[in-house]
Amino acid sequence: MKKIISCLLLLVLVFGICSCAQTTGEEFLLDFGGMGGDSSKIDFDGYECVIMQNHMAESATSVLTYPTDTLMADMLLERINEISEDFNCKVTLKTDGTIRLDTVTPLMMSGDYVGEIIFTSGPTAFIKAGFYHRLDAVEEYLDYTDAARVGTIGLLEQSLYKGIPYAVTPAAWPGKQTVTSFSVFIVNENLVSRFALDDPRDLLENGEWTWDTFERILPEYTIDDGSIQTKAANITWSVLDFAMMNGADYVKENSDGTVSAALDSEEIRETFDWCSKIFTTYKDCITFNGHDQMLNQFFNDEVVMAQTAIDHVIRFFSYEVSNYGIVPMPCGPKGTYGKWVNAHSENVSFGITVNAKEPEAAAMVINRMLDPFEGYETEEDRKEYMADYFYDKRDLDLLMNIYQNSRWNYVDFGLYDYFTTATSQTRSGKSGTEIIEKYAEAANSKVEEYVVPNYELMKQFKETNN
Repeated sequence: MKKIISCLLLLVLVFGICSCAQTTGEEFLLDFGGMGGDSSKIDFDGYECVIMQNHMAESATSVLTYPTDTLMADMLLERINEISEDFNCKVTLKTDGTIRLDTVTPLMMSGDYVGEIIFTSGPTAFIKAGFYHRLDAVEEYLDYTDAARVGTIGLLEQSLYKGIPYAVTPAAWPGKQTVTSFSVFIVNENLVSRFALDDPRDLLENGEWTWDTFERILPEYTIDDGSIQTKAANITWSVLDFAMMNGADYVKENSDGTVSAALDSEEIRETFDWCSKIFTTYKDCITFNGHDQMLNQFFNDEVVMAQTAIDHVIRFFSYEVSNYGIVPMPCGPKGTYGKWVNAHSENVSFGITVNAKEPEAAAMVINRMLDPFEGYETEEDRKEYMADYFYDKRDLDLLMNIYQNSRWNYVDFGLYDYFTTATSQTRSGKSGTEIIEKYAEAANSKVEEYVVPNYELMKQFKETNN
């Protein structure tokens, strides 16, 4: 098969891994009509496609995050074999021995070749470092806007850097709807039953899960009957998700069609004021313990509701607690009840290395990897996959609702810090106006730099996928 030097790849190498001396990779002249081509006519001529994956903390070995010798791991290995056979190539997995690919990172910084594809959690660090090939350059071979396979606008958002896409999430795979660190309250249903408390899941279902209701139940959930002392809630992270549930967004669309930063919006100001009120008025009902302390607090029946993440529910709570439920942050007066908005920190994703030898071929491999698996084609199928981790069907319905409405929290660009600071400030009784006047300008400048450029592609994604 004829080969040519790729000018595009050379440019990416020059500007992505700057001034690193190395030999530029070569590309196949792929002639198969893009994604719509006949796969039976695709011939990669023995192309070797290495997928470098990170180590998962929960298991000694894994296949793209699924523990080895599980059904999903076996199905993925079968798919890899099918792709290798169909495309006349050799797709193999290599595992970095660290959770964050710490071993291969310095190699990539030096311009060394580590494989064609990276699969890891949280792609932003690699994107910022220039380690990934831009996906709009291979969009003929990889559809990064197909919501059925790559997920939601929030998952697209985590893969963008100044408006350019660099990664895709296998959102049709079962279990990948538990996006890391989108906030929920996990509810100790044993305490709810023991003390005949209003079940937050019932309040949610009945249209009552609002700021007013949350404020009402805080003293009711604070228990001290001589045998047990329990706080109502633990705020583990930040007030960002309270703001999201009051209709807040990072940006606003102006009347002339332009977009500007909106971290000083009335929705955010109102959220800060409300948090300041409940954090001070009900300071004896609320704790602010970090993750590890919160776990012990919940396991020891010392708190009724604790702010955590869906993936943490599965990883930490499901093996320790006999009965729990989940509810979102309560809906504020400017929020849309039933649309449970949230901001996550990361999810697993595929990216093509900037010095991939055959980026178009790698794109085609990823495109096939994204397909749903037999038996897990629908949302109901994927709910069933996670059913063993939850005690009530309402929890699974909520999980999917939050997943669909989740946004990215831009933790790698300093925006999350704005809301972390606001959490601390509201605990000490600062008003929304005080917080915004002191911190919003700097945060809005980051929105202008990192969020506004993403808006147009996100808008197109939303329109394309309704």
